[in-house]
Amino acid sequence: MRNKISKILIGFLAIAAVVACKKDKAAQQVAAFSVKVTQKTTLPAVVTPADEITFDLNVAANGEAKLTSVELSLDGTGLTTANANGAAQVDLQHTYKPTTIQVGRSLIFRLTATNSEGKTVERDLVVYVQSAPANISVVLPATAPTEIKDNEVADFNIAVKSENDIRYIKTFLNQTEITTLSKTTFTNPKEDSYHFTYQPIVTDIDKTLEFYVEVMDVLGNLVRQPFTLTVKRSAVVDFNVYSNVVLGAQRSTGPGPFFNAATGEVYVTTGAAARSASIDLVTFYSGSTNSYNITSPTLATVSANIYTVALYGADALDNWPTRNRTLIKKITLSQNEFDLIGSSADIQNLYTSSSVVAGETSAGMANGNVIVFLTASNKYGVLLLKARSANANTGNVTVDVKVQK
Repeated sequence: MRNKISKILIGFLAIAAVVACKKDKAAQQVAAFSVKVTQKTTLPAVVTPADEITFDLNVAANGEAKLTSVELSLDGTGLTTANANGAAQVDLQHTYKPTTIQVGRSLIFRLTATNSEGKTVERDLVVYVQSAPANISVVLPATAPTEIKDNEVADFNIAVKSENDIRYIKTFLNQTEITTLSKTTFTNPKEDSYHFTYQPIVTDIDKTLEFYVEVMDVLGNLVRQPFTLTVKRSAVVDFNVYSNVVLGAQRSTGPGPFFNAATGEVYVTTGAAARSASIDLVTFYSGSTNSYNITSPTLATVSANIYTVALYGADALDNWPTRNRTLIKKITLSQNEFDLIGSSADIQNLYTSSSVVAGETSAGMANGNVIVFLTASNKYGVLLLKARSANANTGNVTVDVKVQK
């Protein structure tokens, strides 16, 4: 009897341990901390000792995390620190001048972001130092496509010429080397017809891919030639895709805050009343929560406090002849899961299967946040927030949207 009880107790403890581990794992996933780094000024891939490296960066926390600081360092030595003081994002600027001792080195500048819980995440920025500008040319053919369908292959030759012998030619996609395209052996060491080929994968659909060809000679001189390739969907689908849509906050002098889910159009505040029947989503920045929000045009607090008669006159929300009611749910969905949405039914299921209570606002939106929505025209949609500008009512957000036709 005692043995039986002992076995039962041991089994119970084992199950409890497994459950505890699962809870711990779930907690770790919730607590994951990451950042998005945006280069306001493009960082050079290659410099010489005569050049300066200018860092002009925006670092934004993904999810709901708040930043305390971001440090830029090189070889373990701090160069500068930007204090965020609990904001969701912060700008960092620094100028660095390489030395002749660093010629032939890849300088790995490290960004270390710390959040309000003391957690850190690191991102590396790499700049190569050479003695003088490389005498290397990389020329894409005039026939190289800038756009292909997902069932097609990009296939062409790139002309490479170098004053010195070529050490290697490589291709990178989104900063990652495509090793199958790397080449280190050449019939003519100073000239090559480099064969580029790429077959899109499913997550490339409706995206513009950023490639660059990197060539290094035997003296360590290096050049990079960037190019892009947009991948279009080959199959006819029953939903629309709007990529890299920029929505402005209420005082934005650029993109407007109002979104037409049927066409993907964005409208500014001036003349909005005349277009009100076509507006499904409204964007604004909240100074009280330091966050961007996406709402239904019918949300009372938006008309009462943001797009008011005092500020916008005839185009204030209260003066719109039509205010479409859009229902919104904020859900958890990864970038990869968003990319794999392949039908109108998939979009609808995201909304109907969610246990989140539908409302008229997303509440604060961070990078990577997702909402599903149902328009007044009974069309389901899903929106992924990809990036935010600096926190301000003059700022903007960049989103990808998929909406039923």
